[in-house]
Amino acid sequence: MILLSPWALVGLAVLIVALGIVAFVAISRARRLDRLHQRIIASRDALSRLLLRRASEASLLTQCTAFEEGNADAMRDLARAYIHDGGDQLTTDGLDRRTTAGRQADRVEVAARLERASALSRAIRDTLTPPVRESISTDPLAAARLEALDATCYRIQLTRNVHNVDVAGVRALRSARMVKLLRLAGHAPIPEPIDFDDDTHTGGRGY
Repeated sequence: MILLSPWALVGLAVLIVALGIVAFVAISRARRLDRLHQRIIASRDALSRLLLRRASEASLLTQCTAFEEGNADAMRDLARAYIHDGGDQLTTDGLDRRTTAGRQADRVEVAARLERASALSRAIRDTLTPPVRESISTDPLAAARLEALDATCYRIQLTRNVHNVDVAGVRALRSARMVKLLRLAGHAPIPEPIDFDDDTHTGGRGY
């Protein structure tokens, strides 16, 4: 029978408590990483749907009689180009396992899609100037469609901001020594932010 001194028992108890604390912190961080990864994927899916909805609403708005012939050609054409794109990927980091950072075709496709999104934002901003917005407000149908478009544009900005904040949080968390040492992130790739021009109001965000 092995007899331990009181100091040895105290030391053993402290070691067990310390290991328990480390295990608890490690499990908590691993769960937080997993939640953030899932939130990022959900944000990307939501943002993809919102961008498609924005293009559809912009296209419908240009069909209203409140627009003079030719005033909304660029916005209409860019909106329809985005609708016809047919893709839904906005990054190539592979976090959602539908794309991989190593595929050049993915990077080119995503870059082109984000540029189309930026181009449509610029077209909306350039077309829907304050005087045009005031003119549209006199047509109930056009006013309703403009309101729907503005609401979707706001949700796009909000969703992208939340996504990028979560990405920054994941990157900061994954840079911690414990996360690296214990490989708490598993084999999940490091997420990338989504960057494109989402400002659709003249002179900056109107929200």
